[in-house]
Amino acid sequence: MEVVDKQEMPLEGSYAIWNNRGGSGKTTLTYHLAIKFALKNPDKTILLIDMCPQTDLSHALLGDDEHKQDHVSQIGTMKKDAMVFGEQKFAKTVSGYLDLYSSQGLPNNVDPRTFLLNVSKFNAQLPRNLYLLCGDASIELIARSLEQKRNQTASVSQFGAQAWKSITTSLKQFIAKIAAHKGIKLVVFTDVHSSCSIISEIALAACDKLLLPITDEHMHRNGFEYMFALLYGFSQPSSVYYYYRHFSFYYRAKEHDVRLPKIHLILKKSNRNATNKDNQKEWEFIFEVYKKHPQAFNVAKELELKTLDEFKREFVIDISEETSANQIVRQAVRSHSPLLTVKKNANSNNNNNRNSSSNLADVSTPSTNSSLSKTKNPKIVRSASPSPNNRNASLPNVNAHCINKSTDALNESSSLIKQDCLSLNSNNLLNDELSVYTQNEHINAILYDELLDKIASSLLNRT
Repeated sequence: MEVVDKQEMPLEGSYAIWNNRGGSGKTTLTYHLAIKFALKNPDKTILLIDMCPQTDLSHALLGDDEHKQDHVSQIGTMKKDAMVFGEQKFAKTVSGYLDLYSSQGLPNNVDPRTFLLNVSKFNAQLPRNLYLLCGDASIELIARSLEQKRNQTASVSQFGAQAWKSITTSLKQFIAKIAAHKGIKLVVFTDVHSSCSIISEIALAACDKLLLPITDEHMHRNGFEYMFALLYGFSQPSSVYYYYRHFSFYYRAKEHDVRLPKIHLILKKSNRNATNKDNQKEWEFIFEVYKKHPQAFNVAKELELKTLDEFKREFVIDISEETSANQIVRQAVRSHSPLLTVKKNANSNNNNNRNSSSNLADVSTPSTNSSLSKTKNPKIVRSASPSPNNRNASLPNVNAHCINKSTDALNESSSLIKQDCLSLNSNNLLNDELSVYTQNEHINAILYDELLDKIASSLLNRT
């Protein structure tokens, strides 16, 4: 099994958030982590890719228009912002791109940035350096066509003998072509469908690092053992896996020289009754896999992890159920809002964000139709230096005042949260909901934000 070497992809980071089992909270995590990362790094272009047929991430980012019609459905059905290439129309979505690629490849006169949506043009609450390759419900239908084309023989396929590799790396080529533009500091987060379909395989092949959100329940069911078998072929739960290995993703990826992502972080969501002894056998199994196959983990060559505790300190971040399942955390997604921002600097923050330069040219604006020929060579606009207000958008001072305090101090901090946090401007829907939540929910929202800070810092610190 081979894994991605970061020098082979001209971008600063590409992260797949994936678990082969649903219910791990990966979409909520992807939403909040990408926004946090964008706020902390205003000089970078943050690209979100929605590879789930439910399109929950896209809905959370774009919201509805003034007529209460959701943008995702309108874009996916080409009622809004359709692209014209020759005599064909394509939706500005993942499916639209994959449809174009599978029928024509990636033509030199097509700039993949024309598929991207600047989410701040749809949702003014979100950072201006955040872009989206929108999901749509037709991706499962497109997947059937892609699977057929991927397995075509050389005499039939337009990709010749490289059909399997070309289709599997179609999204990777999309990302690489964007990142190759001078002046773009690109970081990608991909919300990957929990199934092991071709869509998930395309998404995983596009990324160089893997973030694995898991739960205690997932570990009890030996989820890691099956995940390692499906993605890397390391563990074989039964002889069936070995017998049918020729059909597996890891086997065919190695056969076609398609490199797979390294595990960067394991994000463990624990319930309130969990102890350090829980799942000990499972963790020992994971550590044994690491010792036998360290190349599958994103760790510095000079760093030798000799014990399970050392491995956990390097790769595992615990997220308590109280913080991750917090109502404010969930409501922020439903109201299309950032989790924590500074209210008192909202006006200056917005103005700075609105007037600062963006990494990507404005090649995607809401309109009725757009032609690829008109945006053939979009102009690159370099990033301006981040302002102090943007640089401090993650609220380090407020977080410091809200943790490990007495009850009276927590009451005071809770009031501070209501006044100074969770509001970007008067249009922030989340701010209108705060009065119904308890003090503990406010505190847990801040604890969750601190975990996001920790995760975001790890992404570029450990390369």
